[in-house]
This record gives sequence, C-alpha cells and structure tokens, in this order.
Amino acid sequence: MSRITKTIAGLLVSTAIWAFSAGSAQAMPMGPAQEAIIRKSASAAQLAIDTYADKRDRDAYDLYLDLADKLAVGVANFLGLDVTELQQAWRSADVAHQRALMAGLTQIGVPYRENATSESVAFDCSGFVQFAWTSAGYALPRGSSSQYAYSKRVNAKFAQAGDLMWRPGHVSMYLGVDGAILQSGRTGRSVELHNMDSRILSWTRFANPTA
Repeated sequence: MSRITKTIAGLLVSTAIWAFSAGSAQAMPMGPAQEAIIRKSASAAQLAIDTYADKRDRDAYDLYLDLADKLAVGVANFLGLDVTELQQAWRSADVAHQRALMAGLTQIGVPYRENATSESVAFDCSGFVQFAWTSAGYALPRGSSSQYAYSKRVNAKFAQAGDLMWRPGHVSMYLGVDGAILQSGRTGRSVELHNMDSRILSWTRFANPTA
C-alpha cells in the first residue's frame, strides 16, 4: 500500500459506529455524533477518490470503494434503504459523480443560510450543490434554476448518484436510489440526508452537470 493510501486509511473510524437505527429521516433528524461520523468517513473517502482521479492510483480507488461501501451502510440504515442497492448505486456512478457526492457528504450538519456558499460554515441549496461539484472539478453557476439549465436533463431511470434533483426554487443531490437525497433544505435545518415525499418526487427533474 502506498504512503498516501496509508494516510487515507488512517482517517477511517471504526465500522461499529454504523449501527444507526433504520427509520424515517424526515421524522428523526440525525444527531451531532452521527453527523461527525459521516463527515469523517466521507472525508477519508473523498481523499481516496480524489487521489485516484489525480494520479490513477489503483490502491487509492480500491480503498475508496471499501470506504464508500462502509459509508453507504450508515446512510442506508439511517434512511431505511437497502444497503446493497445504495452501495451498487454509488459504485456505478462515474468518478466525477463519486467525487461530488463524497464532497457533499463531508458537509453533513453545516447550517442552512440564504445566499451562503461557505464550506463548513453555511450553505443555501444551490451554494451546497455548487460546492460539491466544484470539489469534483465542475464549476456550476449560482441559483437552483441556473444550475438546472446549465446541466443536461436526464431520465430518472439513468440518473447517477450525485446528479442534480431540481424543482422550482430548490436543488439537491441524488443519492442514487428512490427519492433519497442530500440537501441543504431551509432555514433552521442543515445539510442533511432526506427521503423526498413521493408527491414532490413526481415533479422533480434530474440533471447531469458533466454531460
């Protein structure tokens, strides 16, 4: 194992912490301890996938897959999703989408604030999406409608984890299965995991910033 992959591996926390209770994310917001676990684990996974993208270090990519699979267990359990389905969705996304998603997950718990775009400080919905995709090397404009217009609309059937999910006035990141999203939703909330209501999901549109 290379020196950098050893460094990344050293960031990984114990897998025992992933025994989150399954349930409704809408009714049961994630606690600070759980948010800290996700941020730390996502940071390790982000470093691994970024190393692979920059250097094509296969050890780094293998490490990323292991870290992302473990992270998906916690996310799936919290949202009440099928673990294997979520892991497969993350693995099947292209490298740019994987990088954006992991960057977004490092910001779990960061407060919502209108017109904010500050990493680890505050985001509004489009500021958060802009941060995640900028971290993956793609410069998106500000504003949810502008981001949707900039990206290529895709059918939900072909959407990847990390794609934009847009409806008038709001944008979030698709987690890859059902209506599961990562978002900075509204005042009084923070960057969070969420199961989208089926009614709202029916008129939400998907878009790919890399297409």
